[in-house]
Amino acid sequence: MNSQPWRFVVIEGAEVKKKLLMAALPNARKIIEMIKESDPVRYEAITKRLSELPDPVYYSAPVIVFVIGSGRYANHSCPLACQNMMLAAHSIGLGSCWVGFGSMVTDDDEVKKILDLKDDETIFGPILLGYPEGYPERPPKKEPSIKWVEK
Repeated sequence: MNSQPWRFVVIEGAEVKKKLLMAALPNARKIIEMIKESDPVRYEAITKRLSELPDPVYYSAPVIVFVIGSGRYANHSCPLACQNMMLAAHSIGLGSCWVGFGSMVTDDDEVKKILDLKDDETIFGPILLGYPEGYPERPPKKEPSIKWVEK
């Protein structure tokens, strides 16, 4: 439908990144606490990472791109914009990572002002961009469920 319901906010400044981290981290911790009982192994791995890294949400990425959208088609179009951005980054040798915890900043008024976030808008990113130090081992993938329909 060519609605293009997105806009982008590119963050490079250390001070703003710190504000984003301070806004996202408490919300991330709340979510992590919810899996303590149901998935203790994952809980331990995540809490270990939270304690070891100086920035366990945005991973000290040089650039954070917030993909923000609104309107009827944003739920379909904006995730595609995120994925296309990540594929384009890879094609030119950049690393990228979509971070769900990084979007949990909407209860902080100062961050909302920085992002110029309106009441009818949703954060679909953020996408972290930078030059990777290396590439981690690929985690095991589940076998997909596929149904073939021929007629």
